[in-house]
Amino acid sequence: MKKNNLIICAIIMISLSSSAMAHNNSPVSGKNLTLKIETTGVSFNAATNPAADLEKAKKEGKSVFLVITGTGALGVDKVVTVAKAANIKVLKSVVVQMNKDDAANSALVSKLGVSGVQVPLILVISPKGVAVAGFNATQATTELLVQAIPSPKQDEVLFAISQKKPVFMVVSKKGLTDKTTVMANCTAASAKIASKPTIVEFDFSDPKEAAFLKQLGITALTTKTLTIVINASGQISDRFEGIALEAALMASATKVVKSGGCAPGACGGKSSCSPSATPANCGTKK
Repeated sequence: MKKNNLIICAIIMISLSSSAMAHNNSPVSGKNLTLKIETTGVSFNAATNPAADLEKAKKEGKSVFLVITGTGALGVDKVVTVAKAANIKVLKSVVVQMNKDDAANSALVSKLGVSGVQVPLILVISPKGVAVAGFNATQATTELLVQAIPSPKQDEVLFAISQKKPVFMVVSKKGLTDKTTVMANCTAASAKIASKPTIVEFDFSDPKEAAFLKQLGITALTTKTLTIVINASGQISDRFEGIALEAALMASATKVVKSGGCAPGACGGKSSCSPSATPANCGTKK
C-alpha cells in the first residue's frame, strides 16, 4: 500500500530481515519487526457519539469496523455494506460510523489522525483499541476486514507497542522445562527498565496464533523456548533460543535497530522472514 498525501499511517506492518534461524542460546539479531500503523482513509457514518461507541467496544473486547465519512464522500453505502458483512462474520465486533467533518467529532478525528484522509474509509480497530488497518472504498472487501483483525496475543503485542513499551514475546509449548526460567528472567529484566516492557506468552500449539507466528518466521520450535525482543519503536531487536541473561534482555529491549526488512503479510510481501544467527556472548543463565 503506497502512501500519498491522503493516506495516513495505520495498517500494522511487520518488517523483518531475511536470514537463517540460530540453533543455540545466542540472540538472533538483524531482525527488524517494525510495527507501523498505516491508515488509508476511514469512513465513519454519523453516529451520536462515536468516541463513546469505540470506548464501549474496547471495554467489551470487541473489534470495530469504523466507517469514516465526510463532506462530499461518495460510495458510503458500499463501504457500510462491506463493514456490516464483516460484522456478521466476526461475532465480537461492531460497526461504528463517524463524520470526520462534524465539529463534535474533532477530538476523535485528531486522536486517530484522520483529518486529511480520503473518505469514505473503513478503519479496523482491534479489541484492545489499536487501529490495525484502513481501506478506502475501492480497496475494502469483507475478507480483508476480517483478516485484518489480530489474534489475541498479537493484539497484546500491538497494544504494548502503541503504548511505546518494549515487548518480550515468549514462545513455548508444553514440556519445555526452560520456560519457567525464561519467564523469571524476562520479569526481572522488565522490572529494571523504566519503560517496563510487556511480557506476552505464546503457546506455539495455539492455532489462533499460528498465522502471526508464521508471519514472524516461526514455523517450528525446538526443545528450547524462544524469546523475541521488540523495542519501543516496534522493531525486533533480538531473538534468543533457550535462556537469556537479564542483562542481555535489558540491552535488547532498549536497542535501536537501524536496518529495515521485509513486511510479511501486511503489504502482500512473500519474502522470507526467518531469523538470522548473530553474535553470542549473552550466554545462558547458570
